[in-house]
Amino acid sequence: MTRPKKNGPKNDNKNDSDKDAIEKTAVAKETPAAQKPAAQNNAPDWAFPAIRGVQAGGEYYAVMVRLRDVTAFFAPVDKKVPPELRAQRVLSKARVPKIVEYILGNQKNYTLPALVGAVDGMPRFVPAQEKSLMGTLVIPRDMTVAILDGQHRRAAIQMALSHEYLKKRGRSLADESITVILFVDSGLEKAQQRFADLNRFAVRPNNSLGLLYDHRDELANLTRAVVRDVVLFHKLTDGEKTSVAGGSNKLFALASIHASTKTLLAGFSGSFETARQIAVEFWTEVTRVMPVWHEVGLGKVRAAELREKYVHGHAVALEALGRAGNALLRERREDWKSVLAGLGTLDWSRASQRWEGRAMVNGRIAKNAASFILTANPIKGHLGLELSIEERRHESVLISEDAQFEDGMQGDEAAATAA
Repeated sequence: MTRPKKNGPKNDNKNDSDKDAIEKTAVAKETPAAQKPAAQNNAPDWAFPAIRGVQAGGEYYAVMVRLRDVTAFFAPVDKKVPPELRAQRVLSKARVPKIVEYILGNQKNYTLPALVGAVDGMPRFVPAQEKSLMGTLVIPRDMTVAILDGQHRRAAIQMALSHEYLKKRGRSLADESITVILFVDSGLEKAQQRFADLNRFAVRPNNSLGLLYDHRDELANLTRAVVRDVVLFHKLTDGEKTSVAGGSNKLFALASIHASTKTLLAGFSGSFETARQIAVEFWTEVTRVMPVWHEVGLGKVRAAELREKYVHGHAVALEALGRAGNALLRERREDWKSVLAGLGTLDWSRASQRWEGRAMVNGRIAKNAASFILTANPIKGHLGLELSIEERRHESVLISEDAQFEDGMQGDEAAATAA
């Protein structure tokens, strides 16, 4: 779906020419502008504003480093060095341009988490006042500072500060700063242990929570609008979980509505507002012809009970409905609502063999790309819609697998009879 910008302040983070330039720039390119503009370049020491703290009985520091100094401050990670002789993973070049695009496209409201490093030696802390925890951290330039967390951010900062980007954007990020957490470690073993500990409990936010909080992504904004404007979705959607828990009173997960709406609007090229109207109207109509969903909303049926009995209480059916809806809106634009009413006469029971090998495998709900297509096929057939080439291909594979299974069962029965 092409999602033009909503009316309002211009946001340039989708500038195609900038994106192309980013992707073509080598990640490892060293840029004098990124390394040597600092006023202290000729000084024998680095000197940073810092706060001193204590953790696990040892000192560590939170320092403010200007973006122009980040590249030169940290020792580069050499991918030629065996992993057992370094304290960081190898840089993934594919990740860096995405971070650069994010920084340059959101210069007024980007957020970069702190970098984490380890100083191989003993820096000197100069307190602002006697016994103060705030002051200046002085680090000799010949002292190695290894980066333990954030090497892709470091590389992205370096790339973003290169001359071509500064000229194109008309402003410099070089004087802005980033927090760096510095531990005092002697030797590779301690640095490696720090790296392992930093990543020990790292957990990415789940898809639903990410969508709930992401205000940059247009499809995430659209999904939240759909949940807000479709009454039943608003009442029965879990905005925090990737999938709805078995005992939950919610019927849908925000991530599932996001995926289903994306499928519904695949190939759509209109404005955000038009897309919102189409999605809200479609899903409102779907909820209208699914009376059991309303019984859950009214508290007459528990969501868990519905999921136990019916396929349409699961994400695989919701995305299949989005797929069928995409075809319906294309092929029957004038009377799609009357056609969609046929959903109310479809047997959605999990006991029906109609869904085996499609929404279910051996009686258990399936959730993969093939199951979405194979679940959509009988829905489209019930509504009188033609199957696409891809959908017919999946049908052929399913029929072939069923035939092989039947042949195997008959062979087993013949063998048992002969015995």
